[in-house]
Amino acid sequence: MRKITMRDFRWMGKPRSWDKDHRTVSLSVEPQMHLPDGPLLLAVSDDDFSCNMTLSSSGNHVFAGVCFYHLDTDYIGIGISTESLEIHVMINGFLNYSRIPLKEGSNQAIWSMKRRGSHLSIGYRRQSSDSVTWVGSYTLPGIQKSVSFGPYFANEGSEDAKASMSALDYKKEI
Repeated sequence: MRKITMRDFRWMGKPRSWDKDHRTVSLSVEPQMHLPDGPLLLAVSDDDFSCNMTLSSSGNHVFAGVCFYHLDTDYIGIGISTESLEIHVMINGFLNYSRIPLKEGSNQAIWSMKRRGSHLSIGYRRQSSDSVTWVGSYTLPGIQKSVSFGPYFANEGSEDAKASMSALDYKKEI
């Protein structure tokens, strides 16, 4: 059994500037970057697991969230900005996108991800809360044996924005 750490995450849609050590990843998110083309930091696991990570972003219309990824045509990403929650579900190249207004006004969340075979769950909680708000449970084609997962960052604004990932907690489920 191997534990996943910050060093196991690899960039897709690599940002122009970033800094990564064993505890945190800080990056600049370019304007008009969206999932899956924007910064996407992925690790791979063939185990059933639970994973928590703290993500934050700065500025309006800047999203930080988590993604289960199989191919460019098959992924699920859920993120939060200061004003809304966005949900991307792409299956066989068909995208379903939703945006839900939020009242919290915070740009930081502790994300929870669970994988059990082909079953995936994504939720989040705020620093001030102990309970997870589960956004959804999903199944993606082709992920029964392994799945890529991790944070994504998006920026709908016209200027670079800052974002970060920290406090990674990965547990293999038996």
